[in-house]
Amino acid sequence: MSWLLVPPVTAGVLISSALVLTPFREYMTPREYAGDDQFVSVKSYSLHYTDEGPRDGIPVVMLHGATACSFTWRHQRKAFADAGYRVITIDQIGHGASDRPNAPVYTTRLQAELILDAMDALGIETAHLVGHSFGGRAAMQIAIIAPHRVLSLVAICPEAFATARPSIAVLVATPLIGQTIAFYSLAPVLVGTGLRHLSRSYDWLTSEAIAGYVRPFYVQGTIAAQIWQARSPKDGAQPVPTHLHAITQPTLLLWGSDDPVFPVTEGRQLSSILPNATLQVFDPVGHLPHEEARDGITTAILNFLRHP
Repeated sequence: MSWLLVPPVTAGVLISSALVLTPFREYMTPREYAGDDQFVSVKSYSLHYTDEGPRDGIPVVMLHGATACSFTWRHQRKAFADAGYRVITIDQIGHGASDRPNAPVYTTRLQAELILDAMDALGIETAHLVGHSFGGRAAMQIAIIAPHRVLSLVAICPEAFATARPSIAVLVATPLIGQTIAFYSLAPVLVGTGLRHLSRSYDWLTSEAIAGYVRPFYVQGTIAAQIWQARSPKDGAQPVPTHLHAITQPTLLLWGSDDPVFPVTEGRQLSSILPNATLQVFDPVGHLPHEEARDGITTAILNFLRHP
């Protein structure tokens, strides 16, 4: 939507509706959404996590992508736990049941540091990292700043090369207009359409799956978090795109052949930069391989974890 083309009266109605209706949509606290007490406090933020499988199993830490949460890993969590791994998923700030700070702190660097602090709080010295999209970027940031903590890395369609926020972030960061864009773009009724746009295989798009992705949007502060992410610097110290060569851990790159967000050409480029990486492409699959081709993705990750 071009705000320059919206009549002033219409724009006023859209803005006022967003301001008035946001508190009614965001009716849950993070703990009400979580339904449990699995939280760690790190750097003054509360992060929600899941912890499954044997406590003496090799840890696998899983990081979701933007606007998602630990729900996205529900199938892999069970499979990895059944295989004997200790499986931890962590909701990054601004997502799931974790805090949604009203400050420009949503950098890749801070997200990575918070994950490392959460690992410390959970008694995890080293782990295999699995990340999707922005979660893949956060996992790569961890591998760059704390290589001794990473046994191996699995990156699913990761955000590897972006150096700035997308252009829409300029509008989202704008007072009132940003609130309005975030309110309507995160409308629960549009989530199914958004997931379908990201996908190329659709059998997984059940009403239960869509409901699982919708539910965190009802948590208080979700829209404000989107605005503050748009106002935050992208990276911080040691930005991912310029330090990719430093990632020397065994790395498995998993990509959809028709990813509409980060095209598979980026996967080929990334595999040529990382010194110890293997690329596996799934077809016909979009930006959500762990959902669209969950059995193949789960098997590929398990095989890699056994022989990284």
